[in-house]
Amino acid sequence: MLRRIFTATAAATLVMGFAAACSPQASEQAVSDTASQVKLTLPLAKMTNFKLKDTAGKLHELYKMTDAKAIVISMHTKGCPIGQQLNPDFHALQAKYEAKGVKFLMINPNSHDTPEMISKEAKEFGITMPILKDADQSVTEPWGVERATETLIVEPKTWKILYQGPINDRVTFGRAKAKPDNDYATVTLDAVLAGKTVTPSYHMTDGCIISYDKRGH
Repeated sequence: MLRRIFTATAAATLVMGFAAACSPQASEQAVSDTASQVKLTLPLAKMTNFKLKDTAGKLHELYKMTDAKAIVISMHTKGCPIGQQLNPDFHALQAKYEAKGVKFLMINPNSHDTPEMISKEAKEFGITMPILKDADQSVTEPWGVERATETLIVEPKTWKILYQGPINDRVTFGRAKAKPDNDYATVTLDAVLAGKTVTPSYHMTDGCIISYDKRGH
């Protein structure tokens, strides 16, 4: 797991967030309100190579995506309400940046989500990004990702993770706004495409907790 440096307040918030998962609305709202005030700057590691198949059986290898201007990798779990509500935002992000050379992927690491179940949900919600299956969780577990919709933006030239967190803050536990106040992914991608230096950053993500078998949750 990535090493993280943060304040005691942030650490407490992190623990509360993990415990909340998809718990009752009041608890989730409290976690969301606290998390929205916390920004953690991390010594994010480089992304190591991986090879995973999508639900159609096509193999995707990270280090072969060198022609991409940036790579956006989002966590997917079947049936996550926040993920389902954020699908229009993911569509809009993909539509805006894919033509500019940005690569988009989703990865599902939940062992109980079968490719058939994932494909059915993708069709129902019109998801056009490839959804890769991390069946043994060996790829995503070391990244430190904890929740559905948590997104990593990777720079192919160095394989550094430039951003980790939600794509925006439009949908949180128990609350959805018409428009986000912060478009985290957009800000990062605009900077990358403009050739600017990006300081790696991390924001808390609201979404159902990913179930890692080796952790027992």
